[in-house]
Amino acid sequence: MTGRLHLAEQQLHQKFGPVVRVAPNWLSFSSLEDFDAIYGFNKSVEKGDFYAFGRSPSQREASIFSTKSDTIHRHKKRKVLGPALSSSKVARYEPVIEEHVAILLARLEASRQPAGTAIATANVAPLISRFTLDTMLEILFGSAIASNPYTDSAAAGAICSQLRKMTKRAWSYSLWPIYGRIMNSWAINYLLRSLFYNGDGAQTGMTGLAAAVHRAIMRDPQHAMQSPKPGIVKSWLEVPVDDVNRMRQPEVLAEAMNMVFAGPGSMAAALTAIVYHLGSEEGQVWQDKIRRKGAVSSQSITAATIPLELQAVMKEAMRFQGVFPTAFPRVIMSSAERVIPSLSTPLPVGTTVSANTYVLSRSREIWGDDADQWIPERWIGDAEHRRQMETKFVAFS
Repeated sequence: MTGRLHLAEQQLHQKFGPVVRVAPNWLSFSSLEDFDAIYGFNKSVEKGDFYAFGRSPSQREASIFSTKSDTIHRHKKRKVLGPALSSSKVARYEPVIEEHVAILLARLEASRQPAGTAIATANVAPLISRFTLDTMLEILFGSAIASNPYTDSAAAGAICSQLRKMTKRAWSYSLWPIYGRIMNSWAINYLLRSLFYNGDGAQTGMTGLAAAVHRAIMRDPQHAMQSPKPGIVKSWLEVPVDDVNRMRQPEVLAEAMNMVFAGPGSMAAALTAIVYHLGSEEGQVWQDKIRRKGAVSSQSITAATIPLELQAVMKEAMRFQGVFPTAFPRVIMSSAERVIPSLSTPLPVGTTVSANTYVLSRSREIWGDDADQWIPERWIGDAEHRRQMETKFVAFS
């Protein structure tokens, strides 16, 4: 509930080794081979009830995140990615991102303390949280939810801090199921919704956003489809009725809310970590290296055109800080009893297994004795070295 599970698991692995029993029927692993076995392409290791986050089946439409079966996941993936998130269609959202980058820079300038001096400071974390949420909402909904940026609107309230707290709570709902069932009950939901109203009687914060998203998708989808800007939800709704990849409106709602919860937080953590390290004494050396490479044109952003020095800073910051530092559990199904390479004996069907990305990212067995140091140099080298490094990089599972 405190959001420190990753640190507890790291301490357990340091004390007991690469396999730790963290609950009566749950094993945690810390090797890359076991990580690949759990999350790779052997599909007898599936998601379990953890991903319901304490909700009953009647309370939810399964999103791609909570889908258990690999067959259904592949089907949902085609529906989610094809119409809106293929490599060619993602490029349509670049102008939206550039607009919000400009807004972020303006907010940073306005927040400088003391203002107008040559040397000033600003707390970037809350501003980056607003940036990632505003950007995600416009990419999802265009202008269908509110005039942008959303966090400048009266309806936003304290939405960024609420989103952080809700993410922690959702995880604890699954780790402590009876708590999750209580917190997802009708009475508690009604009580929580009643807390977030402004002086005009309108819902604010996450409650207000959820209500606005529900209206936009379930009651007035034509408004979202008429947005002049490209949007993910618009693209989903425009899929022809007779297309096998068309989603029902409840599916669109579930996938949209999944992105609202899953996208902004981890991206804000990544960007905050990168900016933080670039501002450190050793990071300023890397700032100079990146600047000497020249600006990157927004018309040609690919892995090949981003300077290696910038890629190194980004990846090392995400490795070192653990931008989504948690374990995504899976369940051993029939025929997967011997799938974990480090175990000489089979696991019973129904055993929960996981590998915490933070634990792997700080593992000395994987990264060497300097695993607890921020060293972008580790990512610099020839093509073969970089390929080898990529096999270790599990920041986003």
